[in-house]
Amino acid sequence: MSGKDYSWLNVLLVDDSVSILNYVSEVLNKVYDITSIFTASSAVEATQIIRKTNNINLVFLDLNMPNVDGIQLLEQISQLKYKGYLVIMSGVSIRIISSVELLAKKYQLNYIGTLLKPMHESDFHPIFQKIGLNKTHYSAAESLKNYEIIRAIKNDDIEVLYQPQVELITRTFVGVEALCRMKHPRLGTVSPDQFIDKAEESDLIVHITMAVFKKSMHNWRKWHQMGLHIKLSVNASPIALEQPEFADVILHLLQEFSMPADMLCIEVTESVLADNPIQELVNLNRLHMKGVEIALDDFGKENSTVERLQKLPLNYLKLDKSYFIDHKETIGQLSLINTSLSLASKLNIKTVAEGVENSEVMKLVTEIGCDFAQGYYIARPISAKEIIPWAKQWNSQT
Repeated sequence: MSGKDYSWLNVLLVDDSVSILNYVSEVLNKVYDITSIFTASSAVEATQIIRKTNNINLVFLDLNMPNVDGIQLLEQISQLKYKGYLVIMSGVSIRIISSVELLAKKYQLNYIGTLLKPMHESDFHPIFQKIGLNKTHYSAAESLKNYEIIRAIKNDDIEVLYQPQVELITRTFVGVEALCRMKHPRLGTVSPDQFIDKAEESDLIVHITMAVFKKSMHNWRKWHQMGLHIKLSVNASPIALEQPEFADVILHLLQEFSMPADMLCIEVTESVLADNPIQELVNLNRLHMKGVEIALDDFGKENSTVERLQKLPLNYLKLDKSYFIDHKETIGQLSLINTSLSLASKLNIKTVAEGVENSEVMKLVTEIGCDFAQGYYIARPISAKEIIPWAKQWNSQT
């Protein structure tokens, strides 16, 4: 047994090889104590099982199958509104797999890894490390309803955690990223993936964005008064950036909290395209002109383009964690990272590596020339009151 409880998983294995189906079934049963295992040797069988059982929450999918192949099946699974975990199994080239992984993400499937054939029992461990520990964790990933989000805003139940960022060469603690959470009367602390997408559908996201700015700038002032001088990075939704008054509100908050403009960094993302890019640019340029810094978040995840880099007044490029987690050892992936770093350097933009989760990745991002880093290896997101103690501990270790 692996030491964690995975018996709640209902697994579907899709492969046209009986020997593969038997081998994976045996590993799942013996090593992970999973007893609910369905098998399918074709896309038709697979979709029928997902429809009928309605509780499949982990799919292992082979890409190279006859008739309807695994790539086609990805789209069908997406159309079935499948919300569980997805693992790809294949013996095809790394380049094809990387492309298929991107496709899975575009279909909004919860892709958590790839098993390369021939596979070994130990290959399953990294996959299962990414899976929640119980049914509650899995089912809680459903989106909240609008009334629940409105209630949280009215009750001041929007919380902010902070993830430290360090300069890679000196290992100096230089800043934090503000991360939004929500207190829920039944579910406890709720992560943003359960309410941000829903809030983006209306102006609720504007209220959430402003609540995070106010709380985090208030905390920044407290840290500053205690002698900690760090930069604060806050995510701004494209919908908030469309508001004509956005820049004025931020400038007013800077004044209210006696915060120098260059101590604030606004992170913008490409995952939700603004309906009014002109207003977005007006706000960002006005704030940048006053000294506020701008970062492009999740670069490399979806729609990143050179045109976007040149159009926005950027100080930082935040390289998405998939750069360093998905096939970081391949020549193509390292080439992509180096190209991004070279481009950023030419445009005089600093780079931040996201998702630094172990010493290996920390070493890699330092060696290839990233400027800053954040991730679980450095620190998990922590509360405002934990920042000063964490800073002292970090400084004593470096």
